[in-house]
Amino acid sequence: MDDKLLANIGLNKYESSVYWTLLKKRELEASKLSQLSRVPIGKIYEILKDLNKYGLVEIQPSRPRKYRAVDPKIAFELMYKRREEEALNELKLLRETFAEIERQLSNGDSPKHVETIFWPDKFHDNELEETVNSFFEDIEHDICVVTPLKYKPGVSEQYDDSMSIFSKAYLNLAQRGIHVKILDSHSQLLPSIKELINSIEDESVKSNVQKFMEIRILETEHDFVIFDSKTIFLDIEDQINTGTSLGMTQIHDESYTKRFKAKFDDLWTKGKRFNFK
Repeated sequence: MDDKLLANIGLNKYESSVYWTLLKKRELEASKLSQLSRVPIGKIYEILKDLNKYGLVEIQPSRPRKYRAVDPKIAFELMYKRREEEALNELKLLRETFAEIERQLSNGDSPKHVETIFWPDKFHDNELEETVNSFFEDIEHDICVVTPLKYKPGVSEQYDDSMSIFSKAYLNLAQRGIHVKILDSHSQLLPSIKELINSIEDESVKSNVQKFMEIRILETEHDFVIFDSKTIFLDIEDQINTGTSLGMTQIHDESYTKRFKAKFDDLWTKGKRFNFK
């Protein structure tokens, strides 16, 4: 089965592997299921618990405990009805959020020069890389980045796939002499940047990159990027398919951005320095 089909119904890589294995084998113990699906035994029970919550897997009252895939016709119908109800509630929340944003923007303290940019349904070829580079080319002095917990590996395929592109872009900024400060929640960005830096053969170039790039580790829900203490970028999370991004809000307002810079500085003092070696 095409993994993308299972991803479209909200299953991550591990969940897809376990569910597809049960569909083929019907009923298995957790240890055997871990072996056949190639999901680590330390993860298998958490994955099975989630699949049971989705209504895709049922637990057999046996010793040792066995797991069985629910008839897809029944499971998918129940999942559809549950998702339909969740979608309606999320759309209601989204409308209420829009109304609240409009209310706040109507206040005197609201930011000026606000622009909303929506991503395409799918980036083609080098489109995402070109988009990121186009945003970064105007940076003159520094960039402050906060990557939240939702960027942790395996949480979102969209975020995982984009990390290599962003790591190259941040490295290019450092090579240009732009100060790059990243506060990271153990995302895929860390090994990607580390690999890129370690691949640099010229020690003087490597040393210069490390001079202009500093990363600290702090698990946080905050999610924003600041350019030159003038412009702030806020992620717009898709309320229908959580874990994916619809686009971003770009705010050009120095006085408004100062509040976010103060927050960044506060978080920065709490972060633990990341070692590139």
